Formats: sequence, C-alpha cells, structure tokens
Amino acid sequence: MYRSVCSLILLLLGGCACTTHLPPKADITMPDAHTLRFKGDTRIDDVKRLLAVAEDAPEPISRLVITSAGGNPTGGMMLGEWVHKQQIELEVSGICAGSCANYIFTAAKSVKVNADSVVGFSGGAWQQHWDKPWYTFLIPDADPHKCLSVVEWRQRESAFFRHIGVREEITIMGQVAPFNQQLSGKGLWSYQAEDLSKFGLHQVYFAAKPLLQSQVQILQFTPGALEDYLASSRLQQGAAP
Repeated sequence: MYRSVCSLILLLLGGCACTTHLPPKADITMPDAHTLRFKGDTRIDDVKRLLAVAEDAPEPISRLVITSAGGNPTGGMMLGEWVHKQQIELEVSGICAGSCANYIFTAAKSVKVNADSVVGFSGGAWQQHWDKPWYTFLIPDADPHKCLSVVEWRQRESAFFRHIGVREEITIMGQVAPFNQQLSGKGLWSYQAEDLSKFGLHQVYFAAKPLLQSQVQILQFTPGALEDYLASSRLQQGAAP
C-alpha cells in the first residue's frame, strides 16, 4: 500500500508540466477579411495560433469576436497586448471571464457585449486569498497561475495595466471589503458602464438580458466610494492593496 501511494505521488509529480493535460484547442476562424473569431481558453499556444492567423491575413484585422471563460493569464496578456497595439474592436459573444475579462476586455479600443452575453471578473494577481487545496500542486494545469510565480504574475500584470492605461484594481474589486459582501456566493462580478469609465474604460456598450446574470453580480457603489478606493489604493505603486 505504501509503495502504491508513493508511486502515485511520483507519477503525479512527474506529470506536472505546463504542456500536459491542456484544455481543448480554441476554435479560431475568420468570418470576414477584417474579423477574427476566438472561442476557447487563453492557452499560450492558442493565442500564438491566433496571432499567426492575424499576421498572415490579407487585410489588417480590426475586430475580434471572443468567447472565453479565461485560462492562462500569460496567454491572456499576450492577446491583450496585441488587441491594445492594433486598436482592436472587441465583441463579446456568450462570455468573457477570468483572464479574458482581465486582459482582453480591458485592452480593446471599444467593446460591444452582445445580448445574452456577459463579462465576468474573478480575481487577478493581487487577490488576497488563493484558497488552493494542497493537491492542486500535484495536478497538472490545476494552478491558475499556469506556471507563473505570484511575484512574476504581479510584476507582469502591473506592467500590463500601466501600458494600457487601465486601473489594475478592476481585477479585484469583488474581493475587496465592503464590496465583496454583494457577491452572495456568486463567483463572477462585473460593473456598470459608468463605473468602468472610472477604471479607464470609456467605450463599452452592453446589450440587455445577460445570459449568465444569475452567476454574475453587477457591483454597486455608493456615490464617491469607488473613487475614494481608487484614490487610496496602493496598486499604482506596485504594493498590496
């Protein structure tokens, strides 16, 4: 029995590589000469495939239609950097959550969130509580950092948000007291358009009837509360909030 347990642990440890047990490949298509459609996780390999398609496109890509529940933050930032550099117009179809919300939604020139679609934030590099069970360190790809240390993730994320001109606090507000009391067990949160502008996002257009409204809490702020928090936040100096 002891030998079997040890063998299982060694097998798990031996398999803990960033390239194993990956989610299915993203679906990448071109509906027209100026549009890319991306459906899937923000895996680094899939982001590289999308960028290669954009590079080989006969006409410049100006629009990205995305459906993604998130995934690898490094892949998310890679795609977000391209979206920002190319001044891409983003269209959310279904869901844009996790690293999609953090790094792609925030980086776009403008965003249209389709009817029956949602944007959902769930935390970022500076969230205060990880609550990761011990066994996630043995299971390949279970770590949401996807092979980034917390220090490396924070450094890269902070540099990313400084570059795109958006407040990094957008990734953690649903976990900050007293705003976190609004979640009531929901795993995702989002913002009203007028509050998004206070983080630096000014061209976001929401259609009605979110598809996953029951899973996403739209945060509400009393007058001045969000502004006061952002004014006192230490994230701009790269310190814990």
